Amino acid sequence: MNDGSRDPSAADHDDPPPLSPLRIRALHLLYDAVYVLIGGPLLLYKLATSRRFRAGFGQRMGRVPKRRSGRPAVWLHGVSVGEIKAGIAMMGELRERLPDWDVVLSSTTLQGWQVARDSSADQVIYYPLDFSWVTRRAIRRMRPSAVVLLELELWPNFLLSCNRRGVPVCVANGRISEKSFRGYRWVRRLLPEPHQRIRFYAMQNEEYAERIRGLGVRPSAVEVTGQMKYDSIPDETDDDPLVARAALGIAPDEWVLMGGSTHPGEEAILLRCLAALVATGARARLVLVPRHLERVDEVEQAVRDAGQPAVRRTAITAGARTDGVVIVDTIGELSRLYGIADLVYVGGSLVRHGGQSMIEPAAHGRPIVFGPHVWNFSDTVEALLAADGAVRVADEAALVALVPDLYADPDRARRLGDAARRVVNELRGATARNAALVVRMAEERRRTRDAG
Repeated sequence: MNDGSRDPSAADHDDPPPLSPLRIRALHLLYDAVYVLIGGPLLLYKLATSRRFRAGFGQRMGRVPKRRSGRPAVWLHGVSVGEIKAGIAMMGELRERLPDWDVVLSSTTLQGWQVARDSSADQVIYYPLDFSWVTRRAIRRMRPSAVVLLELELWPNFLLSCNRRGVPVCVANGRISEKSFRGYRWVRRLLPEPHQRIRFYAMQNEEYAERIRGLGVRPSAVEVTGQMKYDSIPDETDDDPLVARAALGIAPDEWVLMGGSTHPGEEAILLRCLAALVATGARARLVLVPRHLERVDEVEQAVRDAGQPAVRRTAITAGARTDGVVIVDTIGELSRLYGIADLVYVGGSLVRHGGQSMIEPAAHGRPIVFGPHVWNFSDTVEALLAADGAVRVADEAALVALVPDLYADPDRARRLGDAARRVVNELRGATARNAALVVRMAEERRRTRDAG
């Protein structure tokens, strides 16, 4: 957490001088050309190799269905599943405060779009690619009155298209890593004005807020509102854990180790943890939930290479008993399934990825363990460790040693889980704070239009 000292990434700087309209136009033409030259080949490759990308390609090119309602609309955009869940939570708050507005929800990924599609949003679309003519078309068809970017997703042409139509844009639930900060600072030298097209930045913590200020954003446009994901997770699963276990063919007396959002190499480590458990005489099961579904075949092969039987979630008949390692090959179930675990390993943390969210298992009161590489969720990590609500291990050997210890000490495991749940409950409330800022922005625009 921020200790009050100035983040070195936010060193003193001179704000860029205002750009003339002619220079802005020239810069965006240059940006379009570079985007076509670099992004064009990648776009063609994805069209040729990714069925998921082709499914939403028309909308990605701005051909979204026209919004028919004459009501004002707020457009919420999230890149993938986590941001979309935060957006759905915000949607509830906005509908209470802006009952006469529509809500449009967009995502960049197929998984995010599928989660959004099952929400109560008035319209669900794919986010447009950042070609100038594409963003203009999408915004013309959606006619938003306000745009909310969940986390930090700044595309110059989209922001310019919104600005030219008088649509205010804000960032909610914003975060920016040190690596991203360095990248944005470099881009700012070429295209300095996109950051100034954001009405305000609602950042997750003071560290991220300092980095945004370090990009030349005026301090009055930056607020710290907290992490919305704490609000998008229910207090506990609505399902009876025994029922959820039965759906995976797991017996009530089997001890469950779950690997959530795992990355390449981590499944093999968890399989070694399972072997260490079994060697102690434990009646244990391993449930693996890979971060990316396209890796399911690879994960299944790793299980078989370890001499273990494997069963996919989609192959399990309700009520039937299973043996071996369960591989979850479905979308959107991880948060609910965390409730069945006796111990959760959060993936992306023993490999140099930066970690995945610990909030969902914490909300379920599950004991949590993760590796050293967790910079993506540093504020959550610090809160959990300070409350003794999680264990951070240095390496694979430490994890393999820890898992049997926690199995043999259920009281410690329970204390870890209870502390984790308390942390989540204490940190809720960011969604309401962000929604209040969005409403303020929307009302300012309405007053401006009425005055005009």
